[in-house]
Amino acid sequence: MGQKLTKETIFDKEFHVDFKGYNAIEVDEFLDDVIQDYEFFQSIIEQQQELLDKYEETLAQQRRSLLELESKNRVSQEFPSQFSHVDILKRISRLEQAVFEGNNQ
Repeated sequence: MGQKLTKETIFDKEFHVDFKGYNAIEVDEFLDDVIQDYEFFQSIIEQQQELLDKYEETLAQQRRSLLELESKNRVSQEFPSQFSHVDILKRISRLEQAVFEGNNQ
């Protein structure tokens, strides 16, 4: 169900004058109050929509970050580092041997 009234439709509303009708000044004052309420509620709706948009954007950024982290985690699990600590130590040991044997000659 959509909005039936806007502040403009309320403001522009014309009532037929009847012999035993309502006081036109009272009706206008009441409608002015209704218009003020509509403006107030419209501003609240706009503020809430802005907050919702902001939160949805933040949520989208968080989801992108989560997907990126999950992707990095998956890659690191699928392809562990090329060299383990033992491999690196063995390589250093071989390099030291080559350097020191080269100095002894």
